[in-house]
Amino acid sequence: MKELFSGHFKESQENLKESWSSCVFVFDANILLNLYRYSDSTRNEFLRLLEKIKDRVWLPHRAAEEYLNNRLSVIGQQEESYDLTIKSIENLKKGLDNARQHPFVSKETMGKINSTFETLCDELKDNQKVHSKRILNDEIKESISKIFDNRVGLPFIKEELEKLITDGEERYKQKIPPGFKDASKSSGSEVFAEQCKKYGDLIVWKQVLKHSSEIKKGIVLVTDDNKEDWWERFKGKTIGPRPELIKEFKDATNNTFHMYKADSFLELARDNLNEEVSREIVEEIREVRRRDIMANRKNKEFESANIHKIKINNIEQELQSAYHEMMLLQKNHKALETEKLKIKEYRDSLFLNDHKVDGRQIDKDLFMNHDSDFSNHYHLIQSQLEDSEVRLKKLNEKRNQLEHEIAQRQNFISLERDL
Repeated sequence: MKELFSGHFKESQENLKESWSSCVFVFDANILLNLYRYSDSTRNEFLRLLEKIKDRVWLPHRAAEEYLNNRLSVIGQQEESYDLTIKSIENLKKGLDNARQHPFVSKETMGKINSTFETLCDELKDNQKVHSKRILNDEIKESISKIFDNRVGLPFIKEELEKLITDGEERYKQKIPPGFKDASKSSGSEVFAEQCKKYGDLIVWKQVLKHSSEIKKGIVLVTDDNKEDWWERFKGKTIGPRPELIKEFKDATNNTFHMYKADSFLELARDNLNEEVSREIVEEIREVRRRDIMANRKNKEFESANIHKIKINNIEQELQSAYHEMMLLQKNHKALETEKLKIKEYRDSLFLNDHKVDGRQIDKDLFMNHDSDFSNHYHLIQSQLEDSEVRLKKLNEKRNQLEHEIAQRQNFISLERDL
C-alpha cells in the first residue's frame, strides 16, 4: 500500500536522517527574499547555516531569476515598513504630549517617555538608511551569490518552456499541483517572459525534477510559499507537501522528496545536521511568515474590493443609461397615447349617430376600420404603443437586475471588510 500511495505516508526517522545525510537542499526564491525581512542576527544565522552546507545546496534557475527580479521590490516594501512604524510612534508621542488627556502623568515620566520614543525613532531611521543602501550595495545579495556560486541550474530553452506552458494549461484545469492557484493570473501579453510568469511555480518544480534525475539524489525543497497547491491542509493545519507532488517526484526520479518551510527546515537541521539553531530565530521566522500571510490576505481583500468597486461603477453607468432610455420611452409612450386619444376624438367629431356606409348603419369602431386614413394611422399608433410597452418591460427587468447586482457586490465588500 505504501508503494502505491507513498505520498500519504511519513517516512521513519531513520529514513529521514539517511535522506538528510545525502540529499541536496533546494531553495525557492521566497526563502532568499525573506532574508531582507529578518533581523541582522537571524539573517546571519541563516546564512551561516547555508554556508556550512553549501556543498549540497542548489537553486533552480527560475528561483534565482525571481529572487533577482523581486529583490528591489522587497527592499522597497521594507523601507515603507520603517516609515509606517516611525509614523505610528510619532503619532503616539503626539497623543501623549497632550497633557489634558494625561493629567496624572508627571512631567518627569513624560520626559522619559519622549526620550525613549526619540531614541527608538532614531534607531529605526538609522536601520532604514542601512537597509536603503542595499539598493546599490547589497551585502545580502553578495553572500547569496558566494554560497550558490556554480550551484544554480541552467534555464529551460524556449521550446521547453513552450511545451511546459501547453502542459501547464491542462494541469491547471485539472488542479494538478503545483501552480494551479496562479491560474487566474493574466497571461494575455504577447511578451513570452510575461506569459511564463503564470507558470513560475511549475517551472521551478520541473527544474527540480530534472536536477534530481540528473544527479540521482533526493531533494529537500525549502519554500515559504503558503498556497494550497503546494501543501496538504486539514482544518487550518498544514500536514505536509501534497501527496501528488511526492508521487510525481518519485515516479519521475525514483528519489526521495521532502519539503519544508524555513522554520521547520532550521529545526530539522538542528536534529539531523547537528547544527545549533536558537528557538528565538525560529520564532522570528514564523512571525515574519505570519505577518506576510496577513499582508497578502489584506492585499487580496483590497484587490477584491477594488474589482467590485470598478464593476459597481460600470454597472451604475449602465443603470444610468437604462434610466435615461426609460425616461425617453415613457415620454414617447405618453405622446403616442395622446395621439391615439386625439384620433378618437377627431373621429367622434366627424361621426354622426346615424352614419351609414353603403346603406348600412355602422358604429364608431367600424367607421374607424372602414376609413383607410383613420385606420392606418390608428393601427400604426397602436403598434408603436405595444412595442413601447415591451421595451419598457425589458428595461425595467434590466434595471432590477442591475440594482440587485450592485447590492450583492456592496455586500461582498462589507463581508470582506468585516472578515
